[in-house]
Amino acid sequence: MNYYLMFDVGGTKIKAGILTGTGELISGLNSFDSRANRPKEEIFKNFADIINVLIDQIKDSAKQIAGIGMAFPGPFDYKNGISKMTGLNKYDAIYDCDFKKELMEMLKKTKALKWFHNDLAFTFIHDVEAFAIGECHYGAALNCHRVMYLCIGTGAGSSFTEDGRVLKKQSDNFPENGWIYKTPFKESIIDDYISIRGLLKISEKYCNRPVEGIDLYEMAVKKEEPALYTLKEFGTNLAEAIVPYLKSFIPDCLVLGGQVSKSFNFFGSQLEDYCKEHKISVRLTEDTSVSILKGLFAEMQS
Repeated sequence: MNYYLMFDVGGTKIKAGILTGTGELISGLNSFDSRANRPKEEIFKNFADIINVLIDQIKDSAKQIAGIGMAFPGPFDYKNGISKMTGLNKYDAIYDCDFKKELMEMLKKTKALKWFHNDLAFTFIHDVEAFAIGECHYGAALNCHRVMYLCIGTGAGSSFTEDGRVLKKQSDNFPENGWIYKTPFKESIIDDYISIRGLLKISEKYCNRPVEGIDLYEMAVKKEEPALYTLKEFGTNLAEAIVPYLKSFIPDCLVLGGQVSKSFNFFGSQLEDYCKEHKISVRLTEDTSVSILKGLFAEMQS
């Protein structure tokens, strides 16, 4: 049977999984240290080691690895599989490397190659684009016509789809590639406000120290006012940043993912009110990384 190894590659963690030929995730979601600030050889050895770990999880003696998919944040040359990240303290050592070539060279030193299909497919996609495709085909945006996606984490990752097709060409409705993160907003850009660091900055004002998202969530559950004020202000910024795109794109669905979105109940009321008034369905993803892996699979099958 054919199997597919899919990776959601982050700067701290790599989430990886095995999908069958029908798109079913088996053996659950695996999490590994990214080692993104290590030398080139260690980075590629890490990926090779992860591939071998995944292959060992497949108990089918007739298994064949038919494809490997990688979802990376930018900047990245997705068409040619070449990282363009530099000066970010993550993956600097593999800048301008042919990812597939380097990885395959490393895999030659392992037992993995014997399980590879002769026509092994390789796919590289932007992580939020993979998220959007996964939600379109398997998740919260299934059967929706026009959808805006927002992943709130280290930054404000965004994408737009129409009838299951990712829209990339700049228009009056959204920026090039559907990436809103660098849009001017308040004193800088959206990414500085709708992100973990944006939330941390607000928390300093109300909590007298930067407080991580999970801690803010737990404080909010206990109805502690500093956390509630922090999340409310974050929600105001979110609505101000996102509503202009909802007005111009007019989606029938808004899908939210990413680490920060898990606290949506405490900061999303203003955005939700707008969406209710304009008949836009707001949906939260069950697991952002799982959607990314499934989006990679869907793209590989297209």
